[in-house]
Amino acid sequence: MFIEYKLSTKKLNIYNSLSACNDINKTINLCENYLNNPIFILDTSYRIIGRSTLANTITSSIETYNEQTYLLIDTVNIMKKDKCIDNIYSSRTSFFHFSDKNLIFCGIRINNVTVAYICILQENREFVEQDLELTNTLAQTLSIKMQKDNLFINTSGLEEEYYLMDLLKNSINNISYIEERLRNIDFKLNKNILIIVIPFRQTYQDYRHNFGLKQKIITTKNIFGNCISAYYEDSIILLVSKEDDDVFSKNTKTRFTDFLNLNNLKAGISMTFQNILETKEFYKQATYTLKLSKHLNNEGFLFYFNDYIEYYLFHILQSMDNNSEKIKLNTLIDPLITKLIRIDRNNNSVLLQTLIIYLENNRNARLTSEKLNIHSSTFFYRYHKIEKLLNISLSNSHILFNFELSLKILKYQKQKF
Repeated sequence: MFIEYKLSTKKLNIYNSLSACNDINKTINLCENYLNNPIFILDTSYRIIGRSTLANTITSSIETYNEQTYLLIDTVNIMKKDKCIDNIYSSRTSFFHFSDKNLIFCGIRINNVTVAYICILQENREFVEQDLELTNTLAQTLSIKMQKDNLFINTSGLEEEYYLMDLLKNSINNISYIEERLRNIDFKLNKNILIIVIPFRQTYQDYRHNFGLKQKIITTKNIFGNCISAYYEDSIILLVSKEDDDVFSKNTKTRFTDFLNLNNLKAGISMTFQNILETKEFYKQATYTLKLSKHLNNEGFLFYFNDYIEYYLFHILQSMDNNSEKIKLNTLIDPLITKLIRIDRNNNSVLLQTLIIYLENNRNARLTSEKLNIHSSTFFYRYHKIEKLLNISLSNSHILFNFELSLKILKYQKQKF
């Protein structure tokens, strides 16, 4: 009876720490006093978000990047190989994990979603059965604390979410680092990327809303295939990556539009880009698209930033808010112009020069041929080759307007091409 009483007292003290102190680390340290072993708290991207005093002295299997501390990729791979990660997500209580090192794991759940987990390392003394109960109590206490402080109010509980959140906040500036991390979630970083923003307000206080959020994320991921997602600033954010230039294929567009229509949702879509470290800039594009389409009272479900570039410029010029986030000028360049520059460089061709002269001569084929000192048939060969390579029609006035704007930006920035 004495052991039971002692255990219940410890559990009660851990619970009471919620009101006694407003610091998760103090709660973790209190539990460490009972377990006499180092305690780590990790989010689902393997980032260490809290650790006890003893845990602070441990540096093996840990790396620091941009003042954030993570488990080493090698350690993560071992955990996956041992099915440890699967057990954390599927188990509702703490469990022992015996491998190279003896550990206790326990998921921290909010509304039935695992948003973080506890890892206790057998370092100072051997584990006993009682440790599992104390770990369960710590997990429940931290869950209440996290909900109370809204620490996870903007998450869906998906492992990939934290990687995308780091990109949205510009807290990653090393392409090799993010590529290595993304490989852990079976996401392939292909040549072309785009950002999609779907406004969707929900709260964790209502489980049904959270369930609805997860279902919507799962559905959109099935539509796009190779993508990662997050719930950020009251919106579902999708980062889609494809090898094809046509990231948003006709079939995908049809399925996605049907999904938005069915759920009475709208989506803002950025321009295509290649550098994942510029994710934040293209996230701004997608959010501005939604804002501008609403201002212009445009109806529909899909809104592309390509259709709103000039309105964005008007908005920035007219805005009296000095704190209004501006998009970097170079990210306004049409990706098709960027592609044409690459084609010319790789093939030693002059397609972009031909296009520039064509636009400068009021889209007149005869004048363009004369200016380039080429036969009209040579001009039309290049003309149709541009159309074929870019999969567009050069008779489309909207496309040509965007091209002219992009070329003026390049000229203003004095970029050589």
